[in-house]
Amino acid sequence: MRNFEVYHKDEKTARVVIEDNKVHVTRYVIHPVKQIFPKDELSRYEFGEVLRLRCWEEGRDNLDRYLSKLGLDEYDVYKICEKTHGVRLSDYIWFKFDGEDITAKDVLQKE
Repeated sequence: MRNFEVYHKDEKTARVVIEDNKVHVTRYVIHPVKQIFPKDELSRYEFGEVLRLRCWEEGRDNLDRYLSKLGLDEYDVYKICEKTHGVRLSDYIWFKFDGEDITAKDVLQKE
């Protein structure tokens, strides 16, 4: 997975830098609706658990069909979030990966 920024609509709320064993988060906003990371440094396990909340349930019916639409053949929260930009229909949070030139309008269905 690549490094990325976290947005709430078009407001940058965090920068995430992924290393081998740790994930560093620079949080620009501390707000319960706009921020999904609980602290500035997470283990890779903790980071994966935060990402898991941005994905479908692993035991979901028809999961293979959803994965296939993303071009994936296995449930991997990192890859799913790269493909979906971490978008959930229940909020306005999304991920912008390094090298991407996109805005909330490009990824959020609500905008």
